[in-house]
Amino acid sequence: MSFLSRVKEKLWRNGQNRKQIFLRNTSLELLKYVIGDRHLWWIKLYFIIIFGSLIYVAVNLAVRVFVKWEDTPVIIGISSTMTPISKIPFPAITVCNMNQAKKSKVEDLIPGSLGYSMLQKTCYKENTYGNFTKSNHRYKNETFPNFILNVSERCEDLIVSCMFHKKKLPCTDIFREIFVDEGLCCVFNLLHPYYLYKFRPTYIRDYTSTNRFADIAVDWNPISGYPPKLPSSYYPRPGVGVGIAMGLQIILNGHVNDYFCSSTNGQGFKVLLYNPIDQPRMKESGLPAMIGHQTTFRIIARSFEALPSIRNIHRTKRQCIFSDEEELYFYRYYTRRNCESECDALFFLRLCDCIPYYLPLVFANATVCDAAQFDCWNNAELQIFDKKRSECKDLCLTSCHDLTFFPDAFTTPFSQQDLKAQSDYLKNLSNEYIRKNLAVVNFYFTENYFRSNVRTSYTGPTEYMSLTGGIMSLMIGFSVIFIAEILYVVVLFFILLFFNL
Repeated sequence: MSFLSRVKEKLWRNGQNRKQIFLRNTSLELLKYVIGDRHLWWIKLYFIIIFGSLIYVAVNLAVRVFVKWEDTPVIIGISSTMTPISKIPFPAITVCNMNQAKKSKVEDLIPGSLGYSMLQKTCYKENTYGNFTKSNHRYKNETFPNFILNVSERCEDLIVSCMFHKKKLPCTDIFREIFVDEGLCCVFNLLHPYYLYKFRPTYIRDYTSTNRFADIAVDWNPISGYPPKLPSSYYPRPGVGVGIAMGLQIILNGHVNDYFCSSTNGQGFKVLLYNPIDQPRMKESGLPAMIGHQTTFRIIARSFEALPSIRNIHRTKRQCIFSDEEELYFYRYYTRRNCESECDALFFLRLCDCIPYYLPLVFANATVCDAAQFDCWNNAELQIFDKKRSECKDLCLTSCHDLTFFPDAFTTPFSQQDLKAQSDYLKNLSNEYIRKNLAVVNFYFTENYFRSNVRTSYTGPTEYMSLTGGIMSLMIGFSVIFIAEILYVVVLFFILLFFNL
């Protein structure tokens, strides 16, 4: 017998011996019935069919677990701990008068003049812009933002009384003027421009920075919250307690006799509650506060958090963005609303080479749209779909850490009899004037605590191994020990063969 034949015979004999040892000791029981000469052929066939079916089912279930992991990598659960409202800011509140221009400021404007053209744009009226054949002594060389400042209701005239946390405060200490998509409005508890913007916005008149007795501006964001060390009085102001007394109450004066044009078909005010680091969208989300009524907004806070472990999941699959993952042009903090506002600004900049006064200046040297661009501005607003803007907004995913406020509103008309003097401002006014011009608006929390929504991984490597391991073990008795047994038998066989040859 040749040397090669002897080697083959020895390999076969050793292999058979190792196979028998393996089958007697393996943890995979079904193999004992399939391999070997101890059972009849039909018994082997039966167990081969069973074994193949179980492997098919086990692999199919394991693949489904993997597909679900891929399709739903993140789930949203409820936090096990309660968050006190003192740890979050009171919502930023923007208040707008529906009157877009004071009659006393614009009634003498001549059709065909620059000022009249700006007035038509302010009042959302159709007009042909571009040729200004006539001139007024007023608003002759004015920019459009300055024109709005001059003809709009100022905050010191609009908001006439303020109570916050049981304290009567000068309204000019807690409100500041801001441009939004419905003109000049007043905002409360918005993050200071120094912390919110990368460079100076188009217009924001910060009363709080000019009064040495006013609250001190501090930084805040949904991830890290307030700074560790805080002054005794600061803003964004946090929630303190529940009920009307612990909230904000403001009295608004609509000056109905000075109405010229409204942003709606009626008289009154619009209010908006939102995150202090967000861009307000008054047209889309503003809520009405009617003249001659007391409107109450009960505030329900909702926050979203995210575990750091989901950072490893791609943003398109987890469907959210961490603030430090996306750098915006104008805002220091990423939110979906801020991102979409910058997309709108880029859209107008691309079409008209200017940005409307209420949108963020995505570039420090960008031009604010003026009367010369009104036609382009109007045409751009009428454009229903723009591919580049849509693609830009598709990338604006929600923030992984976010804070939103849901107002539950109800309204009651003023009494037809004598009104209670809720403020010193009302004492010198007649009931008829109050019913025709004023509105009282309350904002307050209804709960001292709330639970956050937490984004977490649906399943990580550990959970995936547990699920697939459980399926394989249940179906065919497979375990990691079986892999070790195969390695042991194969490696040991070749080691022995090497030393015996």
